[in-house]
Amino acid sequence: MRKLITILFFIGILLQANGQDPHFSQFYANPINLAPSFAGSADAPRFVLNFRDQWPKVPGNIITYSFSADNYFSNFNSGIGIFFLSDYAGGGKLVTNNIGLAYSYKVKINRDFIFQPGIKAYYYSRRIDYSKVSFADEYFGDQYIGNTSEVLPIDKVQHADFAISVLGYLEDYWFGANVDHLMVISPELNADYRYTNMRLSVFGGMKYNIKSRVRNKKNEYIHIALNYYYQSSTHQLDVGFYYNRNPLVLGIWYRGIPVVNDYYSADALIYLAGIKYNGFVFSYSYDMTLGKLISRTGGAHEISIIYTLKNHMGGRAQKHKAIPCPEF
Repeated sequence: MRKLITILFFIGILLQANGQDPHFSQFYANPINLAPSFAGSADAPRFVLNFRDQWPKVPGNIITYSFSADNYFSNFNSGIGIFFLSDYAGGGKLVTNNIGLAYSYKVKINRDFIFQPGIKAYYYSRRIDYSKVSFADEYFGDQYIGNTSEVLPIDKVQHADFAISVLGYLEDYWFGANVDHLMVISPELNADYRYTNMRLSVFGGMKYNIKSRVRNKKNEYIHIALNYYYQSSTHQLDVGFYYNRNPLVLGIWYRGIPVVNDYYSADALIYLAGIKYNGFVFSYSYDMTLGKLISRTGGAHEISIIYTLKNHMGGRAQKHKAIPCPEF
């Protein structure tokens, strides 16, 4: 019975927080999810696969998968990508799917500054699988006695949705913003609690090249970065750094702004390790939950695999600087 109550408790949290999107700790390893302005940012064909397992010790944990493929077309100064995301919350009781296209356009303001707006259009689907949900009137003590008498709402919503973003960067600095779920500006959708709330993200950082000995041919540098987002009365800030010494990548992050949230914020320390090999980047991160939940949730595990092809697409040679944010 205690397990049932726990499941119902977390399902209740999920339903109350229905306006929030899945979150990836390795947000630069999922660039199109962060902002459509990153479509084509590798300047070559790129394929990205992400997996996240959040709170594995809690019954009904959250599993999220995503995939994207994108490329930069120099003849059109444009990046185009496709993406898919699937999120299973509460052990599959609440399922969200997104599939769509992302587009970015590169504008060279001057020899030092590049501005890159982006847009994302996608199909959004979200459903509740009531066959996996238990209600109090189905049980007498610990004994199952029959179906619920609850009047259940429609279990699925689906609609087109959009996001817009901007990205600006210099040789060693970048900054940007993304606004997602623009369809909620419709009065009809805004009044419907089942639809996802608008999300605002602001991100940026700097790249610092570490001075090395002349004979040391390994690329060695540090990225200091932050990512803030606001959605459904929840504020969240990730701030930290990556240390890169080819082929290894190490990182540590802090997440959380507990003093400004209406509800409890699961603050966490995030540890990351990755390796680059022959066009591939493999990275793993672990979210160590802080506070009272440190031993109860199991944190979160996240794996990312990125493969970037050498650019054999032809066209004009690059005439712009690469985005200085982390390569993954």
